Amino acid sequence: MASGAQFGGPPPTPPAGDAGNNFLSNLLDVPLDAEGAKRVNEGAQQFKALAEGGGFTINEAGFEHYRKVCDTFIDGYNSIRRELQVLSLAARMGGSDYANQVANFNVKVAAGDPESLVPNLELLSDGFKKVREALEIARKNYRETEDAHSQTFAKLHGSE
Repeated sequence: MASGAQFGGPPPTPPAGDAGNNFLSNLLDVPLDAEGAKRVNEGAQQFKALAEGGGFTINEAGFEHYRKVCDTFIDGYNSIRRELQVLSLAARMGGSDYANQVANFNVKVAAGDPESLVPNLELLSDGFKKVREALEIARKNYRETEDAHSQTFAKLHGSE
């Protein structure tokens, strides 16, 4: 018996035209490593380009759902931004070489290179902002499509 359901197996591959939906469905899988942050940011850029090209629309309910997800991350990041900058300063841990090494290591882990926490949180925040912009564009696309359909139906109805 063949069917679309695959109980116990992997979910079916989504249709090729669902790039926007594919990206949105993985939006909550926020990675905390540099590679993952880059993937989210690159995906957000592609998602925005897709919306700008008219390749993605979203209705109001979908927009509100994903807008809340984006705003939660963006607002949360903005609320701790100042505290994160403190991590880029070496803590006063004493005057010994070991204390200085530990303090410098902590700075490196927090903000010292592209693999660090702070730059990757910034990259994720930028990605969520791009997704938010894409959602705005996609909602506009949806409204324009709905308006065009309404006008077409009105003309059809008026010609009867």
